[in-house]
Amino acid sequence: MKKVLIAIVSAIVLSFPYSAHAYQEAYQLTGLGLFGGRPNQDGSIDLRNETTNTDQNNPIRGQSVADRPRPDFAPTPIDVGSFQMFPTMDVAAYYDSNIYATQSHANDDSVWKLDPSVSLVSNWNRNALAFTGFADVNSYMANSSQNFMGGAVQTQGRYDLGNQMWLAGNVGYQRDTEPRSSPNVVGNAATPSQFDLTTAGAEAYRGVGLLQAKVDYDFSYFNYDALSLVGGGVANQNDRNRYSNGLRTEFLYDLTENFKPFIRVGDSERSYTSGSLRDSNGYQVDVGAKADFGGVTTMEAYLGYIDRNYYHFENGNVGAFDFGGRMLWNVTELTSIEAEVQRTIEETTIGGFSLPSQISSSYISSGGSISVTHELMRNVLLEGNVAYTNADFQLVSRNDNVYDIGAGARYFINRNLFTDATYDFQRRSSDAADSSYDRSVVLVRLGAQY
Repeated sequence: MKKVLIAIVSAIVLSFPYSAHAYQEAYQLTGLGLFGGRPNQDGSIDLRNETTNTDQNNPIRGQSVADRPRPDFAPTPIDVGSFQMFPTMDVAAYYDSNIYATQSHANDDSVWKLDPSVSLVSNWNRNALAFTGFADVNSYMANSSQNFMGGAVQTQGRYDLGNQMWLAGNVGYQRDTEPRSSPNVVGNAATPSQFDLTTAGAEAYRGVGLLQAKVDYDFSYFNYDALSLVGGGVANQNDRNRYSNGLRTEFLYDLTENFKPFIRVGDSERSYTSGSLRDSNGYQVDVGAKADFGGVTTMEAYLGYIDRNYYHFENGNVGAFDFGGRMLWNVTELTSIEAEVQRTIEETTIGGFSLPSQISSSYISSGGSISVTHELMRNVLLEGNVAYTNADFQLVSRNDNVYDIGAGARYFINRNLFTDATYDFQRRSSDAADSSYDRSVVLVRLGAQY
């Protein structure tokens, strides 16, 4: 059990999206990226992994080279009663060629980053409890008005009812910053756009027998800060504050040991606190399968339909063919390829909160990414990825194409120290005026883990 916990938490503390990717493009997908992943569409992150991972009793099968346990370089946990603590501290510097993500007159800057984090995970044979917290401090050398701080705290737990049967829950708080490249950021904002995010969730799972079932519920509340504007004045962002509730069920049939078809049905509601114009409800129905080809290749793919009704808009129903999936292919013992595709319907504030002719209800985000990781040496990882996302804004004539390519190396100095060097190039091509941009980011990081 101890080795399993070390493997899981090592992957978590080394892959916080905030640690190396707080500057990443808002459109891109979660889960893939240089050494850990990217923020969600809105800039928030997902920490809901430790206690409800159904594969935690077999951490090797279906793992990529990047996530593979490395006992010689894994952190040594601090025993705190029946818990184990994993503290880390990252110090990084990165150069951003276009800090405002503008089409012309780009401003560049160098930024110092400080990212402390800690995870406290139970070491029990049954049930599980985990506490996670981290901070992200960014200090710009020449543009101090762009300095920002963020972070998160989260508690999650699992109560085992029996073999492969449990109830789980989580509650958390995040302080996040929207990327300047987000289409929802006010164009003449003098300071970064920040928001508070409160989250909670519950899950019930039954995996006994051939038919497995899961029901989960998620809640979130977004609360945006007022923005200082260039030239003076303040933009009140209360109109963006909103609640989101979602309920999803999944039924999976164990047809064979390596092939499991499933069906997912979900329903969600989004409600704004300062006006009902952008309120919506929606559903999602998907049919797919999970496959495992001997642990060398694992995949999940689904097709279906996704729909949201922005019922205060004329022609406000947004429906689309849904698709998604992930694949991991361990080409050799030293090389892994991960691929991901996904489609979602996302919130936007383009056009504001009244009903002029140019106001968008939402946008359909469709994209994918491929990441390749190679273990050059036991303590040296090389990684590269490419990503593409299309944002199709509804009710207005705007369409964005976002491209991303990156490469990097990670060197484990010993079990307590590691260092990263990464390069990331981003391009947005948009048919909206002055919305395209190019951006390069070079980062060097030193991480310490106990």
